[in-house]
Amino acid sequence: MDRKSIFLALFIFIIIALAFYFTIYEVPIVPEDPAVEEENLAEEELEGVEFTIYNDQENQKLKLKSDKVDNFKDEQRMELSPVEVEVYSTESDELLYTLDGDFGTYYTDRKYLEIRGNVVIDSAEYHILAAELDYDMQQNYLEGRGSVKISGSNFNSTAGTFSSDLDLKDLKLAQKDSTKRAQIIFKELREGSNKEESNHE
Repeated sequence: MDRKSIFLALFIFIIIALAFYFTIYEVPIVPEDPAVEEENLAEEELEGVEFTIYNDQENQKLKLKSDKVDNFKDEQRMELSPVEVEVYSTESDELLYTLDGDFGTYYTDRKYLEIRGNVVIDSAEYHILAAELDYDMQQNYLEGRGSVKISGSNFNSTAGTFSSDLDLKDLKLAQKDSTKRAQIIFKELREGSNKEESNHE
């Protein structure tokens, strides 16, 4: 066998050996790191925010305050953590009541506010606690749910849910296990209290 044949045989043997080696010990392919999904990221992350929303239909304005705001412009919503709301009359600039909660979402196109976690409503007439609250400026309607407790100068009440107009003059309560709704009319309560006082005199 001449030298050429020996080198050719040796070359073929090396090729076969390398092919056999890489077949058995296949080099793992390291996958690329997945790209971070940016769909769920806020377009603006703000701190110490305060802004005003006008509800011309009900002659009210809402001042919203939050330590941290994630603003999703494309989805037209703002996430506030925590959320503090002061509701004023635009006619007299009088503070009507306040709303507070652990977390809030404001939908800017619908003028709709959701408040979740330890919701507190305070006015001169009463104090309301609930687990969550929906506040609809276009429908002049609010609804609270979850372990509702309402107290005032003349009454105390508990309920599964409550609802009202945004002036808090037409307050309705409902229990979880009942379709019947109990209604409290503050005017009648005050009139009844005044009649009792006049009778005692």
